[in-house]
Amino acid sequence: MAGGRLMMRAVLALAAAVVLAHAEYSGGELTIPHGLEDPFAFSLSMRGSSAFRLRIYNPKSPSPFESPMIAPVRSDTKYEVVNEKEGMGIRSSLGTIMVTKKGTIVLKDLSGAVLTETKPMSPGQPLMLSSNGGKLYGRGAAPPDARQLTATASDPLVCNRATYAPYYYSTDGYSALGVVNTTDGATIGHLPTRYQSSGQDISWYFSDSFELYIMPAKTLAEGTRAYYELIGAPQVLPRYAFGFSASRWGWQDKAYIDDTVQKFRSGKFPIDGIIVDFEWFTNESDYSFQPPGKSYYNDFGFNPVTFPHPKEQLASYKEDLHIRMAGIRKPRLGNTDFLKMARSKGWILPNGEPSGGFPPDIPNSYAVQRNLDYSIPEVRKWYSEQLAGLVEDGVSFWWNDEGETNYFTYHWWNVAELDALRSKDPNRRFYSLNRGWTPGMARMGAAAWTGDVDSTWEDLKSTPGMMLNWVLGGAPYVAADIGGFLGNTSSCHLTRWIQIGVFMPIMRVHSVIDAIPHFPWLWGDDAAAAIRKALELRYRLIPYHYSLAHAQYKTQNLWIRPLVMEFPDDPLVAEITTQWMDGDILVAPIVEENNLRDIYLPQGQWYLLAPDATATLLLGGGRRLGKAGSLDEMPAFVRPGTVLPLAPVVQHTDALPGGPLEVQVYAGKDGSFELVEDDGETLGYIAGQTRNTHLKWDEASKTLSWTVDGAKHAAGKHAFTE
Repeated sequence: MAGGRLMMRAVLALAAAVVLAHAEYSGGELTIPHGLEDPFAFSLSMRGSSAFRLRIYNPKSPSPFESPMIAPVRSDTKYEVVNEKEGMGIRSSLGTIMVTKKGTIVLKDLSGAVLTETKPMSPGQPLMLSSNGGKLYGRGAAPPDARQLTATASDPLVCNRATYAPYYYSTDGYSALGVVNTTDGATIGHLPTRYQSSGQDISWYFSDSFELYIMPAKTLAEGTRAYYELIGAPQVLPRYAFGFSASRWGWQDKAYIDDTVQKFRSGKFPIDGIIVDFEWFTNESDYSFQPPGKSYYNDFGFNPVTFPHPKEQLASYKEDLHIRMAGIRKPRLGNTDFLKMARSKGWILPNGEPSGGFPPDIPNSYAVQRNLDYSIPEVRKWYSEQLAGLVEDGVSFWWNDEGETNYFTYHWWNVAELDALRSKDPNRRFYSLNRGWTPGMARMGAAAWTGDVDSTWEDLKSTPGMMLNWVLGGAPYVAADIGGFLGNTSSCHLTRWIQIGVFMPIMRVHSVIDAIPHFPWLWGDDAAAAIRKALELRYRLIPYHYSLAHAQYKTQNLWIRPLVMEFPDDPLVAEITTQWMDGDILVAPIVEENNLRDIYLPQGQWYLLAPDATATLLLGGGRRLGKAGSLDEMPAFVRPGTVLPLAPVVQHTDALPGGPLEVQVYAGKDGSFELVEDDGETLGYIAGQTRNTHLKWDEASKTLSWTVDGAKHAAGKHAFTE
């Protein structure tokens, strides 16, 4: 890398540059001129309304990258060129970024304060940004660091149980996302760029062209909002995704499926979806298959044992029982003829899927030379055509597993699945659940789960921290294998994990083929009652959660947040990962096998959340709460001024409204909430087809009032009426 010579030549050429100060641009790049013999160039520009873009590139390939992490934008924020004594750069409503005459790049906020400054680059050396001991957030997480919010490094990786992003927010006052234009030469699942912080410098490593998106922001909340604006607003998932789904490996046959869904209904355990493993499309797994595959294997179809009449069966589940079905997908092929065709076209990746969890076991990879390369447009087109008939037959959403074959496999795989849906139903919302993610996937409707976790208290306790780190890193919709995928759970363990799931974006149980399924009636009467209570609360919260998802889409402000984002001045919350903010609710679940609470309430006053009561406790903050909790206890708290809309208990989201809306007001301060309703299925909300009810509590008069605007009939029969 000739970065050092490039930087110095750029500085020497500044005096000869055309004076463009105060010229305003709506887009485009400002190239910093330098010596022609140098193999790299610099340019500065804007990306959308939230980010500066610094490009270090080969002039022979001058086009900006089109990284899948970055959302397409219609226009970029205007800027003016700064050409003054200090150096040359651009100034916008975000601040200023410039190359100085001493050979550094400086980022300033709107007041002119320096947020960070690079060192002059040298050949083969990283891009080094100064730091005043700033804490870094947003790297993603794996099991070893799931309970740690701050980071010192990120080596971007997608593997089972881990995703790391090339991103951070620094408390020095800015966010940064690093982008390279290739995954070539990287270890399986890696992206060939990374950063490392010493506390005084943050070093970005790359070997070829590189882009750094920089977003000045005073707080973690502002920096994360700017980041989500850059990677794309998270789509609102279909309403049924905010309910509960039951998954397992080992649905035996149609009779077993029918019996299970009937037991959910007869036992009054609310549910909206079932998720089916290999057995929905085949009678054997393909883990032992060699590169040629098997001639009889059916990659795209239904297993007649579980779905003998798939179209009618799935229609009955959906229309009669109000249960949607998701089928598992693997990113590979098992059929010999398909594999021959794909190889002849150059569609197959040379590597396999790494074994194990984190770190990935690459030497023992499986499915070698059978994984599709979804970055190829023709592959996506062909694959979407194979899925289109399955969508038409009634598969509602996809469960994507073992796609850690390339850093961007999950992204491009979801693009193909989205295309399949669009070919059959252009106005329907897309939803998928993926074992890994990369920044930007949520703008399609792709959610993630935390991988093949163990049925241990250790993994239960790490679930909230994994969720929070992934949310900060770019995955706002996170689920877990509740109860643990590997091994057998216990009644208490399963109940506590389900209680965590009530307050997660996606709630779903899952288990391996030889484990007892995580269905409520299999774990004793006490656990069944506690699980039913948890599921009922999940469904009562749907108007609340669904409205928060709409707000997240509209504003890019996170719905699920770590306490440090809400209380940045409280040092005691800096690394808390077993509590979090679910909108206005502070969630503090019991995560210990001995049932002991370990709760920290920040300063101020707090009410105990009491969805089934007319009165509750008012507690002082700045303290810890302990003692043992009962099996059905789900500790959560709200501040005075909280306005909380609650649905009646329903057994599925199609039953909404199901009766009158209850609005709980926790008095003591003025408060408000915007209830958002729509049809729950289509993309109409993007065009403004939402009914918006503005709930307002006036403390002085002790009065709750509301107004309604927007498309007042957008929710149809599912609306709560005045």
